[in-house]
Amino acid sequence: MKKYFFVFIAVCSGTYDFAQPAVKDEPRHHNVFENDYVRVLDVYLPPNDTTQYHRHATPSVFIFLTKTTTASQLINQKSVSSVSVAGSFLYDSLVTPRIHRVWNEDTGWFHVMDIELVAGKAHNEEPRLQNSSIQLMFDKPLVRGYIVQLATKEHLQLPSSKTGYLLVSLGEAVITLQLNGTMEHRYMKAGHYYWIESGRQMSIENKNAFATFSVLQLK
Repeated sequence: MKKYFFVFIAVCSGTYDFAQPAVKDEPRHHNVFENDYVRVLDVYLPPNDTTQYHRHATPSVFIFLTKTTTASQLINQKSVSSVSVAGSFLYDSLVTPRIHRVWNEDTGWFHVMDIELVAGKAHNEEPRLQNSSIQLMFDKPLVRGYIVQLATKEHLQLPSSKTGYLLVSLGEAVITLQLNGTMEHRYMKAGHYYWIESGRQMSIENKNAFATFSVLQLK
């Protein structure tokens, strides 16, 4: 009898885990862009607010856009507090799915982007970007992550890719984009992004003070 009881508990626990919504369906995670390679979830959490328990199970890049004290709690475990670093980003393979909730313990809003890498497998092995303004932060099976720092009037040339790039501003920036000969002026705030499609070359010129971006090079 005891054996069957433990089996019942294990089955119920697994069912409860999968009953939690996927992160893309959690109400505070807003799906602002999606294609064959990335799903961009933009998350704003006001002071004292808490997400639902939700499940992360897709390799992801997390980009933190505010310095905020938050707490998170894995399901059936104790909560842990931390302070996010504005302008930082990291990769998580999520080989083991994570079910948790997050709440804002600070006096200001918490802003983070969860960029899910939805391709499942790499399509191309693009060469690494080489430029004095670029620093490689990680090189993973589906993506390379770079930090880009541009001084006033400094240019960055992104070569055409068979897969594409995601450019995310880590602060305020005034830039001029040239995409296949078409010029565009753009004011960007932290979290503003630009998808650069495959086969397109892009040149970025910083028109204002020092600007910082993350560039995700999809494979």
